[in-house]
Amino acid sequence: MAEESNNWGGRREGAGRKKTGHGKYYGFNSTPEVERILESVGRGKTAFINEAVEFYARHKGLL
Repeated sequence: MAEESNNWGGRREGAGRKKTGHGKYYGFNSTPEVERILESVGRGKTAFINEAVEFYARHKGLL
């Protein structure tokens, strides 16, 4: 019997989530208005929130 190659499982090049710069995790309770905004964004809420906070911080002179 020929030896079979096990080609499943284990680490694979390019597999899994891509690494991004991770900051601290923040959980918060939104207002109903913010909830509607975030639900309308669909996917990518984290990127949207990060961009919004950075925009606001620049506007307020914090950056």
